[in-house]
Amino acid sequence: MSILNNNNQEIWKTALGEIETKVPKSSYETWFKFPKTQGKQISKDCFLIESESVFISEYLEQRMYSVISDVLCKLLDKELELKFKVLGSPLDSEDKIKNSLQDNKGSSLNLNSNYTFENFVLGPSNELAYAASIAVSENIGKTYNPLLIYSDVGLGKTHLLHAIGNKLVQDGSQFYYLTCEEFTNEYIKSIRTNKTELFRNKYRNADALLLDDIQFLIGKEQTQEGFFHTFNSLHLSGKQIVITSDRPISSLKLLEDRITSRLSGGLVVDIQLPDYETRLDILKKKVLLKGIKIKQEILESLSNKLYHNIREMEGSLNKILALSELTGKELDIESVEELLGNADTNSYFADPEQIILKVAKYFQIDISDMKGKSREQNLVIARQIAMFILREDSQMNLTTIGLLFGGRDHTTVLHGIRKIQTDAATNQNLRRDLLAIRSSVINN
Repeated sequence: MSILNNNNQEIWKTALGEIETKVPKSSYETWFKFPKTQGKQISKDCFLIESESVFISEYLEQRMYSVISDVLCKLLDKELELKFKVLGSPLDSEDKIKNSLQDNKGSSLNLNSNYTFENFVLGPSNELAYAASIAVSENIGKTYNPLLIYSDVGLGKTHLLHAIGNKLVQDGSQFYYLTCEEFTNEYIKSIRTNKTELFRNKYRNADALLLDDIQFLIGKEQTQEGFFHTFNSLHLSGKQIVITSDRPISSLKLLEDRITSRLSGGLVVDIQLPDYETRLDILKKKVLLKGIKIKQEILESLSNKLYHNIREMEGSLNKILALSELTGKELDIESVEELLGNADTNSYFADPEQIILKVAKYFQIDISDMKGKSREQNLVIARQIAMFILREDSQMNLTTIGLLFGGRDHTTVLHGIRKIQTDAATNQNLRRDLLAIRSSVINN
């Protein structure tokens, strides 16, 4: 029997079965599972989803619209508009829909209250991004506009974006925070429902727009058009724009030139992989917030490993915290090492010679020259960068690194590493070089 002949709840339950395979189990249990949500087709081209609470309805509409739409459109073989409401409440009138589109007081609902400036761990790898975010939050629209923060996944750019939002909430500013995926879904919905004017007014009347993961717009030409005009309107009106990306502007090649040009016209800052001291500080703050005591040597052991990002390090910390809770015993370094296994956390990095090769290739110099005794400036910088990456990413000792570079003394190696650490705090070009080389090593 065709799904079109089934009753509404059967249609929705069938859709839920498909949705369950597309979202994490925890998300499905929290936001979708019947009878938390119920659905029915209320017209030829419109499907209504009812839920237990306003919060669930808002979440589904703002963050899961495309998932639900794709499943239902495929199931019913037609394009559908989706409407959301709380069980037992009347369906919104056109006026209520208009008010909800123009209301920006709910913009803080998607913010993580734990992501504040006070909870952000500062280090040489992120201090410029932190300082710029503070400046923007205290003087919106008048400094560093737009602000673009970029880094690999899990290094803190979203934390800073939320921190700006939380500060704006405290100050009573009117703003929107959303991901580019949500922006895209909302824009497409406004086109489907002939409400593009409401969409434009909603964002253009705000004091600030905080947009996460601009790279999501790559390849979406129609949404880029909507973003460009929204961006222009906000910028010309002196409204603040803060955007994050997982790559520098030069790598956003599939975005329209006029968009990347405007992004380049503001302040562009990056966040690097944190050094050992910053990793240790992050772990100390995490255990302090959890109210748990862990031996210093255990935290140092975790910090000595290198991860793709902070989330992986936090995952290792959560493992050992779970072990402590399950056994009821105080952890020691041996049990921690056993839990985390003998696998090398840094195994995704190339061997030392591969790292040196990547640095030489990046600067277009010969390895023999980089390992040699020449004091030419370009060779010295490349040599010091290679030493820094070997120390940070492979955790090699100074003597071993020195042997790789013609038997240099460990004090010479230490001087080179500290020089890069110091210069990277203020030299954005150097940070860009470090990010590009380390990314090429990881993705080799």
